Amino acid sequence: MKPLKGIRVLDFSTLLPGPLATLMLVDAGAEVIKVEKIGGEDLRKSKPFIKGNSLLFSILNRGKKSIEVDLKNEKNREKILKLVKSSDVLVEQFRPGVMKRLGLDWKTLKKINKKLVYCSITGYGQSGPKKLVAGHDINYLAESGLLSLSTDKNGTPILPNTQIADIAGGSYPAFMNIILGLLLAIRKGSGCYLDISMYENMIPLAWLGLAHYTYHKKSPSENSLHLNGGFHRYFIYETSDKKFIALGALEDKFWHRFCEIIRAPNSVVFEKEKPSEIIKKIQIIINSKTGSFWKKKFSKETNVCCTLVEKVENLIKDPHLAEKKLSLKSQLFKKNNTPHINTVIDRKIKEQKKIQKAPLLAEHNYIINKL
Repeated sequence: MKPLKGIRVLDFSTLLPGPLATLMLVDAGAEVIKVEKIGGEDLRKSKPFIKGNSLLFSILNRGKKSIEVDLKNEKNREKILKLVKSSDVLVEQFRPGVMKRLGLDWKTLKKINKKLVYCSITGYGQSGPKKLVAGHDINYLAESGLLSLSTDKNGTPILPNTQIADIAGGSYPAFMNIILGLLLAIRKGSGCYLDISMYENMIPLAWLGLAHYTYHKKSPSENSLHLNGGFHRYFIYETSDKKFIALGALEDKFWHRFCEIIRAPNSVVFEKEKPSEIIKKIQIIINSKTGSFWKKKFSKETNVCCTLVEKVENLIKDPHLAEKKLSLKSQLFKKNNTPHINTVIDRKIKEQKKIQKAPLLAEHNYIINKL
């Protein structure tokens, strides 16, 4: 049996942070009812489309139910209140104050369902001078200083390769805290309110920079920390054909094996110079051969921590994933199959037997129509 079987979740969230969190709840067995505004949430309108449906929406909302409702209508609000009575979790992603104006805030709902776990996901939390400020992933990374740590050669911050604040600061903390909230509800017999701030959740992600600031009493300069460009053992080197290898040989045994493979001079092996000088010498060696040459060299190794920088399609073609039956070919390209991707929920927990589809807008309005 799935661990969250029998748990009902009302999901008022949109776009990425909340929907990914509730998708993980789906994989753990929960019933997730997506409460959408008239016309549906904005992600339904996002390209690309497959058979008239947004692929992005489908990926994040498979296995959920959809009700379309005007929350400003008093009759509809009363129906939602009845639905709350039979729910275990509520997830919302509005700015602070919106749910209160709708009469669906924590203080109101806990009176009708004392075991409710109420999760609010926002940029800056429910209190503080920035609580009403609009923002997106890039803004939280910018204000936390994380965006300043990696730059291009001109010193311009590099756009993140994925939505770090949305996922690591929003989706995952929401999921983890909801699970803990449900555990507390079982043990104490009462629910709780969860205030998930994507900006504030950047603090643990900034651990390297904060450690530097604590010690040196100043922020680190760009590309200077040992895990973001300031250390030769943890660096990205360019090959002769404009490809790149990613080196992560932090431990001595990995470093020495790397040096053996590239036939590094003693000055590099024994690190007799500054990291910046060692980087230059390694770069000359790596730049003498192609990416495929180095990939062939390093793919035979198990103790070196050096890999070619691949394209995203590697997640589809990688034989390692195929052998473990995690191939994205069947998930994304199989004929008559709903495109989907796995979450981090272990396969033994989710026990997925049939492919779940994303709901059509208002497909499950019968849930509130009968209330």
